[in-house]
Amino acid sequence: MLRKICGAFALIVACALAMPAAAQEADILHLVNSARAAKGCKPLVLNNALTAAARGHANAMSKQNFFGHQSPNGASVGKRVTKAGYNWSQVAENISGGWTTPEKVVSEWMASSGHRKNILTCRFKDAGVAMVYDPNDKTLPGQPRPLKYYWVMTFGR
Repeated sequence: MLRKICGAFALIVACALAMPAAAQEADILHLVNSARAAKGCKPLVLNNALTAAARGHANAMSKQNFFGHQSPNGASVGKRVTKAGYNWSQVAENISGGWTTPEKVVSEWMASSGHRKNILTCRFKDAGVAMVYDPNDKTLPGQPRPLKYYWVMTFGR
């Protein structure tokens, strides 16, 4: 009986730990779609391939200790989404690091002209969102502390 209870508890804990990232990713999409609606754009639809590309890049930044749109191996967002299986004619990417809430991430993106443009480009119809939290993250050169939170949103059509 105790083994069943412990097993059930472990499953609940594992689900509880996994849910915050999924919930935060959903919040990013909701906040971005709200900003798009205010401009008269249609909502972005979550796309599995774009999400896989976003998650891969967020993981790479965390594990390879860099922060940028271009990976150390030279891969750009276009290469990443193509490799993930997304057939595109236009693609863009927003990244953020260090912020702990979707509200702050989207607020910062909206305050940046390039990121804001990506969000408010009505031609984009699909999106992928990923948040990776790395409690053991290393401090990047020039940063006062580890970022720990890596956010990536890919846009496509």
